[in-house]
Amino acid sequence: MADTKRRLLTELCPSPHLEAADLDGETVVTIKGYDWHPVGKEKVIKGVLYFNEFERGMVINKTNRVALQAMFGNLLEELVGKRITLYVGEAAYEGKMVPCLRIRAKEPRPAVIEQATK
Repeated sequence: MADTKRRLLTELCPSPHLEAADLDGETVVTIKGYDWHPVGKEKVIKGVLYFNEFERGMVINKTNRVALQAMFGNLLEELVGKRITLYVGEAAYEGKMVPCLRIRAKEPRPAVIEQATK
């Protein structure tokens, strides 16, 4: 029986962390934890968030840190259990615009419109 799960090309050669190509549209995730890892050629230690929905974590850059702070405050412990939306944006890197992961507040459910009573 064939596997009917949608598979992404990034599964053939995954990076150690989540990247824009891993998303198939906007994705609501739940933060399950955080850690620090060496990242890039220079092996700079950076913060990484982990989500219930993915095995690999997401390296946090300044733009996404500012978004998280605006949503949840400054305490790391307060992030665990929070739901956010990951989406693909663009950022300048080495003189080119490249896809990147961005964070925003979880999309609210559509509001129920109440009819005015007379």
